[in-house]
This record gives sequence, C-alpha cells and structure tokens, in this order.
Amino acid sequence: MLHGLKTLTGSSVIAPDGEIGTVRNFLFDGLSWTIHYLVVDAGTWFKRRDVVLAISAVEQPDREKRTINVRLTRVQVRDSPDVDTEKPVSRQQAIAMEEYWGKMAYWVSTYMEGGL
Repeated sequence: MLHGLKTLTGSSVIAPDGEIGTVRNFLFDGLSWTIHYLVVDAGTWFKRRDVVLAISAVEQPDREKRTINVRLTRVQVRDSPDVDTEKPVSRQQAIAMEEYWGKMAYWVSTYMEGGL
C-alpha cells in the first residue's frame, strides 16, 4: 500500500527516553529521490528548533497513533548539528551530520519502502 509523506507530517517523534517533537518535513536526494532525513520540530511553544534525523534511525511509523519511534536518545537529538532546513543541505552540513551521527545508512528498510 502506498502512503504519501503528507500523512506523516505532524506525527509525534518518540525516542526511547521520551518525546522529541513533531515531524515537519522530509529531506531527500534530488537525483535519486531517496529520503535521507526527517525534519523534526523539537522546539518549545515559544521557540522552534528544527533538527534533522537520519532516516536510518527511524522505525516503522504507527499511522493510527500518528507516532514515529526513533533509535536515538533525546540528548543525541538535542546535541545534533544545526541545519538550516529552509535551504538545500550543503556538503558541509552533510559532513557535520555524518561526523555526529556516524555513517548512517540512507536506504530505507523493506517495511518502509514505497512510502515511509
């Protein structure tokens, strides 16, 4: 079954140690159309802070509960590199994220293919 990414926008993102924020957007490779990152609004009610999480850290979404679990801690997300999500990810930003997160796989696991 195919699902649009729009159906996941606004879903809660949950770490093993608590809620991180809500899905705001997705970043993908413009050549292969492969989703590389999940953009999460991890701010507070008075200040928005977008964080970018590697798609390989994302588990299968629960569409009924509108939640997405990730295999990252809240501290890992809090300390992640800043990325301007309103612009294309620069090579320098990609390097900073790779240095922080490590070599994370960009491909999506079998259960997520065909519409995250």
